Parts: sequence; structure tokens; C-alpha cells
Amino acid sequence: MAEAVIADAGPLIALGGIDRLNLLHDLFLEVCVPQAVWEECHAGSGLDSRRIAVARDRGWLQPCPSPPIHDRRLDNPALGAGECAAMALALERSDSLLLMDDRLARRQAHRLGLRFIGTARVLWLAQQHGFLDSAEAAIRAMAERGYRISPELLRHML
Repeated sequence: MAEAVIADAGPLIALGGIDRLNLLHDLFLEVCVPQAVWEECHAGSGLDSRRIAVARDRGWLQPCPSPPIHDRRLDNPALGAGECAAMALALERSDSLLLMDDRLARRQAHRLGLRFIGTARVLWLAQQHGFLDSAEAAIRAMAERGYRISPELLRHML
């Protein structure tokens, strides 16, 4: 497993929504969050935003400076500012693992040769390591809060 994870907003919001941000701390030595991702996470005032702030205060999530985005491959209007910042940081930190769920962003990360993982996989790993009783139950709880996962991916994971 990678020592450093660079997180996009979607997984943080999804895990915050089910009060499972601690799993990132359990599984990874460092979870970096670029400034643009912080801004996306705190755009709302919901429970997930408050839980993300608490995880930051506990040291589970580390603010990381966003490098300037010079790579033209990240100049895509379909990508969000947080996704671009996370990928730019991952390009600088070759030992890192991106945590992102957005399909288009994951495709771009793959084109850039970046390693990535999604929220469902994090939950599965947490279950495998004994940090979580049921990845399936956690995914279903996220789905109740609006998290989308393809039924095919869910079948494959479980």
C-alpha cells in the first residue's frame, strides 16, 4: 500500500457522510488534501463537511500545497479544480496514490500513468484489514446518502 494518498473531494465527502474518515488514517500513513479539494469539501455546511474538518483537526488529513498546474493534459474543462490539483500533486509525488471516484478523472489519471484507488476499494481494504465489519454495508450507507456506484463494480468488488 502507498504511504501517501492524495485525496479528491468525492471520497472525502462520501466517507465523511458515513463517519468513516478514520479508515483513511487506519490504512495510510499520510492523506494529503490539496487546497482546491479543501474548498470543495467545505463548499457546503453539512455533516460531512464538519466531519472532514474534525479529521483535519485530528491530523488524519494533511493540507498540502497545490503545485501550479503546468501539464497541458490537465487543461480539461470537464475536470474539476480539485481533481486537477490532486493529479498535479500526484505528478510531483510519484510515490503517491490518488484517491478519486470520478470516472473521467480516473481515466485521465490512467493516461498520465498515475496510480489511483476509489472509495469502494478503500472500504474493501478496510474490511480485509479488520478495520470495518462490512464494506458492502458501508457502500449501501453511502448510496443512501447519494453516492453512486455502478452495480457491476459493486458485484465485482464483493
